[in-house]
Amino acid sequence: MRLINRLAAILLALTLLGGGALVIIEVFAVALHRPGLVVDHESWYRALTTTRLRDPWVRTGIVTAGVTGLLILVGQTVRWKPERLPTRLADGWHLQRRSVERHLAGTADSVPGVAFASVMVRREGGGWRTRVRAVGEASLGTAVENAVRRELARLGADPDDPVHVDMVGPRPVPLAGIRLRR
Repeated sequence: MRLINRLAAILLALTLLGGGALVIIEVFAVALHRPGLVVDHESWYRALTTTRLRDPWVRTGIVTAGVTGLLILVGQTVRWKPERLPTRLADGWHLQRRSVERHLAGTADSVPGVAFASVMVRREGGGWRTRVRAVGEASLGTAVENAVRRELARLGADPDDPVHVDMVGPRPVPLAGIRLRR
């Protein structure tokens, strides 16, 4: 979504820049009593004085401009997942969020009895909020949390940062294409 935001902002900036340059050119043309370089002033005047709000293309233009503006506004105000996470190891140093998530998932996977783990890390204030989802017995939740907390401390996270562990029991594997006989 960040790419779409940037493309929309670039498109808006180029449109405003081009429109501003066109206005400057036309103002100088009118000031010098010359015909417009790009715009025919007589036809524009006629179109602007005869166009009414009830015309369909006017309403379409207004709705399109409003929707585009709202999309840009929403795109700029939505909170995105941070790419970097601050670390306490040194001032101004950050860690890549995806790397931290993969590393912590590997740490949770290394706990005996855990078949698979996934981790989501978010920035919360100046610290991190970690959510672990692991496949294994529910009794392994404490061991997974301790392993993840040790690794978070080694990476420079605050020891008071919240860590939430969801243990999911292993699912039975369906036997596809096999029919059992009696």
